[in-house]
Amino acid sequence: MRVLITGLGRRRSRTLSGGLAALGFDVLDAADVTGAGPLRRLPDVVLLECGIVDREVLAFCRRLRTELQAPIIAVTHRVDMGAWLRGHDNGIDDYVVQPFGLQELAARLRLAVAPPRPPLTPGPPRRIVAGPLVVAEDSRTVTVNGQRVALRPKEYQLLVVLARQAGTVLARDQLIARLWPAGWDGAERSLEVHIASLRSKLALPGMIATVRGVGYRLVTPESFLRLSSEAVRQLREEAAGRERTVVAA
Repeated sequence: MRVLITGLGRRRSRTLSGGLAALGFDVLDAADVTGAGPLRRLPDVVLLECGIVDREVLAFCRRLRTELQAPIIAVTHRVDMGAWLRGHDNGIDDYVVQPFGLQELAARLRLAVAPPRPPLTPGPPRRIVAGPLVVAEDSRTVTVNGQRVALRPKEYQLLVVLARQAGTVLARDQLIARLWPAGWDGAERSLEVHIASLRSKLALPGMIATVRGVGYRLVTPESFLRLSSEAVRQLREEAAGRERTVVAA
């Protein structure tokens, strides 16, 4: 597996390069975020030290995304939900928070390029329809109202798991055990980030419901249509109320 290490200080870069090489990784070094330059050998995964997720790092991730689709794992001192979402929206797939062990890092690198696991419910690829949402598993495409929605691999995997059991509440622990490495402290936050990202990209309010204290549920087509009707009714009532206020004034 080829790993591009970029944005790291010399001492850490040498330490990680030597350690990962000893574990069988083919390490490609780049000097820093701003000077990574054109990639002569395409990596399977990118390891990016960013300290904090700032504009320079996000710009680098966006540029990198134009050259390759390899997963990007950011090494950082800390990460909050806002930084996680900003990084995710700009191409960062995962985070490793310092301090960390070399074996843990190696496991995360291998997981990043591993093929997706089978869905929670077995069976051949399906075409799942939930209201305006269509998930075509054979072509790995997602459309909303006929318009294709571009999802990252983990987002797609999460949506398939939810869609295959539409109407069923899936516990957070169940989703984490299926889609994230065992024992990783950041899995719960990563799940929240991917749920938030899915909701934003699908732009279907109410389609992915939060069941407080339990987990998440993709609503059935009938439930979604009911929610949509209620949302329309509420908007009409609010509009009527504003009109009455204007007339009274």
